[in-house]
Amino acid sequence: MDKDKTQNRNLDERESSVLKALVYEHIISGKPIGSRSFVIKYSFSISPATMRNIMFDLEKLGYLTQPHTSAGRLPTDKGYRFYVDSLLDSYEFSMDNTSNINEETLKRELQIDHMFNSITKMLSAVSKYAGIALSPIPDHSIVKHIELVPLGENTILFIMVTRMGIVLNQKITISSSFSHDDLHAYSKYLTSELCGFSLYDIKKDIFDNLRKNKMISASEEIALDIAELALSKNEKSNLFIDGIENLLYIPDMIEANHLETLLYLLKKKDVLKYIMEKNIESDGVNTFIGEEINGEDISGCSIVSSPYKIGNQNVGSLGILGPTRMDYEKVVPLVDYTGRMVSDLLTKMAK
Repeated sequence: MDKDKTQNRNLDERESSVLKALVYEHIISGKPIGSRSFVIKYSFSISPATMRNIMFDLEKLGYLTQPHTSAGRLPTDKGYRFYVDSLLDSYEFSMDNTSNINEETLKRELQIDHMFNSITKMLSAVSKYAGIALSPIPDHSIVKHIELVPLGENTILFIMVTRMGIVLNQKITISSSFSHDDLHAYSKYLTSELCGFSLYDIKKDIFDNLRKNKMISASEEIALDIAELALSKNEKSNLFIDGIENLLYIPDMIEANHLETLLYLLKKKDVLKYIMEKNIESDGVNTFIGEEINGEDISGCSIVSSPYKIGNQNVGSLGILGPTRMDYEKVVPLVDYTGRMVSDLLTKMAK
């Protein structure tokens, strides 16, 4: 039979049951799985010899690997992917294991950066892995207040506060001179006209609509120029990580090639950021196992992530970074619950 066709064929019911049980057993034990003890523990009504044949077939199909001929089998990334997909197929949302994810603590955080620091700390504390989060895309933020502060003869600090507690600061240099009274008037005008709109809408329509108003004064035109210049500089989401030290206590993660992967991800944070940005456009819980994270350079790591929303709009993502042998049955509902909670909280804050 053609090798590619063999590796892509569907598993039968018995093979599926064996593979799911084997991956689960390896997640618990962290050891290669032998056929005899495995048959006894999971009460499969087959002989150890038959189990060895099934394991051999699963190995040929790419779901298992054998470190050496006398050892038991270990799941490959493909084996973990099968297990996680079967888990998600039968998954029902539950709030179990989320007792330390405290919404009241997050409500007390007035600044968005402090909130996402708390979120990653909670995720890492509950999961015993590393918590990761991407703060909301700034363009979805709703303006609450604008203040212009003098820094020098022609230099202004543009400060914008959003309803979610995001504070945007931009230093602006303009050609005309100004007084403190001028800046106070500019601040008052910009707050009155831009408050309640998202940055996206302001850039897209609001500036143009305000300029079309024939009653606009010269000073108001200057105020709009200052705001437009400040907002033309694209603000990016911030990546938050907490609990990396948890991973250093997991034997799998300190194996030479796995530790190298972890250090690579920490050094190349743009890889993690790319994965989290990619997840914003999706729905529900997503998993990235091994080389699914960033190709063949990645070994031994998985990410479980979920987007979060403001209203009906996905604006960011959060999740957990851990070994491929992570406790998915605990992590999936934890990430799901946290994503829902953060969505609800940010939606309330944005109103």
